[in-house]
Amino acid sequence: MTIELSFADGKLPIDIPDGVEVDEFAPVQINEPLTFEQFKTEFQDSGGTEFLGEKLPLLVVNDAYRSTPTVTILKWLERIDRRLLDEASYIIATGTHDAPAETQLQKIFGPFLERIRERLTIHDANNYDAMVRLGSDEKGGDVWLNKIAAEHQQLLLISSIEPHYFAGFTGGRKSLFPGLTDLATTERNHNMANSMLAAPLKLKGNPVAEHLQSLMQFVEESRLFGLQAVLDGTGEIAALFCGQLEDAFLRATTRAEEIFAHEIDEQYDVVICELLPPLDKNLYQVQKALENSHEAVRNGGAIILISACEGGVGSDYFMKLAESWDRSRNEPADGHWRFGSHKLSRVNAHSQRVEVYLHSTLPEATVRRVFYEPLDFVKKFLYLRSDQRELHRLAVVHDAGNMVLKT
Repeated sequence: MTIELSFADGKLPIDIPDGVEVDEFAPVQINEPLTFEQFKTEFQDSGGTEFLGEKLPLLVVNDAYRSTPTVTILKWLERIDRRLLDEASYIIATGTHDAPAETQLQKIFGPFLERIRERLTIHDANNYDAMVRLGSDEKGGDVWLNKIAAEHQQLLLISSIEPHYFAGFTGGRKSLFPGLTDLATTERNHNMANSMLAAPLKLKGNPVAEHLQSLMQFVEESRLFGLQAVLDGTGEIAALFCGQLEDAFLRATTRAEEIFAHEIDEQYDVVICELLPPLDKNLYQVQKALENSHEAVRNGGAIILISACEGGVGSDYFMKLAESWDRSRNEPADGHWRFGSHKLSRVNAHSQRVEVYLHSTLPEATVRRVFYEPLDFVKKFLYLRSDQRELHRLAVVHDAGNMVLKT
């Protein structure tokens, strides 16, 4: 048996040894994508027409690192109220990411870019002059929000909902926190991901998700109207939930779990995880597949992550953290948890239970530096495991950056 996985700009064929039981998993593909008429009905029934009123909202959109169908949604909004394209202001919720390059702006806005460019703001998590302080969180730290968002009377938040590897789900409150907040607040939040209670699909009892929810106390709920899209395995819009942000978000998470999660009855000896664009671009993104599928691997088994990582590391910051990481105690050598620490602590923790491999284009030393083991020849690895009678059950997870296997 041969399976083909996406790798770089081509395909990676992998031969499976005879006698191995193979299960393949992928996000659900719907038969009929959402139509404009269905979206219009949902928008109107959820109070969208009343929300728009005379004063136009600020439109909050994701950056290019997410698969949000922003262009399609803007096309549909234009048919409902042209003012949203001709007069309304926009802000890109970049979180801690760099400002989008021109090619990324084209991806986000498509044919609408020039039409809205003069009314477009890009958030910068390090520019406190462009933010206002909202108060203090449960950790005693100051919480900031982009000034434009804080001062705008109404916000229309466009996002997409998928499992998130430590916040439970993407979308919802993440458009504001960390989307439009300061770096220090995001650092406090992300450091909670060092707890293994932070997991995909999990909101209650997840310290990261609960902290994000607590930050919403600083923003009046009636100001927020959400457009929360759920895509299928091919990128088509399966559903789009509208209404007050929290309500739209929670309804969308239910549909997202139906599409992106699968419960297994028995763990596997080896799990192969295929990452698809844009999550295959760099080493920083690879961890999402590990978090989504590690539960499916038996103790002492192996998980193989397939990601070209042609964009390199993705963040030099967590690579520098690795230089002084105490693997035995699984913490920074100086005991000070910093932004990106979860990238190291979680991979190190998983590698104590299962073997964690990465097939990529990166130098071996770079891969090992952040606790993955490089693997050049996947086929050879599988045949060796089979010969040693250590491979009986194999799972192949397509789009593993979004697909979740749960036990």
